[in-house]
Amino acid sequence: MSTPHWYPQDPRYAAPAVPSAHAARGGPEPAGFGRRLAARSIDYVLAVIAATAFFVVAVILLEVLTGGSGDNDAQAEVWALMLFFGWGVLLFFYDWLYLVAWGRTLGKAVVGIRVVDAADGGRLSQGQAMGRAALFGLPQSLPVLGHLFSLGESMASLGEHRRALHDRACGTVVIRD
Repeated sequence: MSTPHWYPQDPRYAAPAVPSAHAARGGPEPAGFGRRLAARSIDYVLAVIAATAFFVVAVILLEVLTGGSGDNDAQAEVWALMLFFGWGVLLFFYDWLYLVAWGRTLGKAVVGIRVVDAADGGRLSQGQAMGRAALFGLPQSLPVLGHLFSLGESMASLGEHRRALHDRACGTVVIRD
C-alpha cells in the first residue's frame, strides 16, 4: 500500500510538527484527539437519544399490541439485556452507515473532521467502514471492559501520526476539513 504525499514518513517529525508538515505540503491535517473526543461525545449523545426513542416506541407498541396483558417481567429482562449489551451493536451500525455514506458521523460533521482512506485520501470502501466501525463499536458490547478497550485503543491517536488502532487496522485516517 503506498502512502499519500501528505502523510509524514520521516521519523524526525515530532508530534507538534505534524500539522505544520501537512500544511506545508498542501495536504489535509490529521484531526487531534480533542476533536475526535468531542465528535465521539456528540455521537454518544445522539445514539442515546435514538436508543431511548426506540425503546419508548417499542414498549408503547408492545403494550398496545398485547393489550397490556403480556409477561412484563420477561419483557423487562429482554429490554434490560438489549440496553446493557446492545450498545456496541448500536454504535457499530451508527458508525458504519454514516461512514460508508458520508465519510463522517454527525458528531464528526459538527466538529469539522472526516474519515478518509489513508492510501489516497479518498472515500472509504465498504470493508474499511465496516471494519473500522466493528473494531471501535463492537467491543463496547462488553460493559466496562469493552469501553476501557475502546478508550485505550483510541488513545493511540495521541501519537505522532494521530491514528487510533482502528484507523491503522483499516487503513483510514481522520482529517480536519
